[in-house]
Amino acid sequence: MMRQGQFLRSLAALAALACALPPACKKDRTSGSAEAPPTLGPVSVKPIPAVDFRGQEVHIDEGQLAAKVKSVLAQAAVFAEAQPKRVAVAVTLEALPFTGGNAEALEIGVKLRLRMSVRPEGAAPARFSEDVAAVGQAPLDTREVGEAKAAFQRLAERTAEDLVQTYVARQKLWAGDAKAVATALGASDSDLRVEALRIVGARKLREQVPVVIRLLADEDEGVRDAALGTLVALRERGAVKALAESRQMRDTREMRKVLDAIATLGGSEAQDYLAFVAETHDDEEIRTMAKAALERLGRRDDRGNKGGSFRPTK
Repeated sequence: MMRQGQFLRSLAALAALACALPPACKKDRTSGSAEAPPTLGPVSVKPIPAVDFRGQEVHIDEGQLAAKVKSVLAQAAVFAEAQPKRVAVAVTLEALPFTGGNAEALEIGVKLRLRMSVRPEGAAPARFSEDVAAVGQAPLDTREVGEAKAAFQRLAERTAEDLVQTYVARQKLWAGDAKAVATALGASDSDLRVEALRIVGARKLREQVPVVIRLLADEDEGVRDAALGTLVALRERGAVKALAESRQMRDTREMRKVLDAIATLGGSEAQDYLAFVAETHDDEEIRTMAKAALERLGRRDDRGNKGGSFRPTK
């Protein structure tokens, strides 16, 4: 999914995490994990259009930009050593430089898109793929074209490095221990909390269930949705009550997510809750959704599981 401009608020937390965590590829090689990392493939930059600066064309050096990105990725040690016929991640950059402001207060900017593609497709964990974008901007206090070119180059490289570092931090988090994941669950950056939640679900870190439940009330919808998905991944039936109370009962879109999750978790407590909503909610659409979820639950072979009754407050 495209996320534009978010790196500006998250770089500090992610960069700090990248420095604190161990190299991802080393851990995977020694553990013999089925999810061993791919190698780093080619780094390419699509042709970058020139930008007009006071009537003269300014060009960003594409080769220098590619070299900067490749250096950052190689030094981060999140990829395996190059081997013949090994799964690889190809890196592609697209950049669009621009100017803004006025002659007295000129600004330069670059719109950058970073794409990481696993080749062959699907041969490595999905987390190694990436498609993100960001915009970098800076004031420019010069009328000299050579200085302007250098400024554009620095801005493009810094913006690209920022995007790459967020990618690196997420990969290293997957190689981190349970303590690192627990720390990331409380990070100020919402993207990092989301990534940590995914890891909790993938690794079945059930000791983090209380934290996951608290994150159902997070101010960021992406975090709330990730927490919901994590509880489903953990098959945490004990969270049914928390799920039912985590969203607004009158928000149709939010309720659909909750009802689907509860139906997937199953159990008698889930059945009680869905039946209660299907029978008593004053919104016909929500009642219909609850009935459909209850029918899905009824098709599951889980009626032998025990659970307490559940009656939420409307």
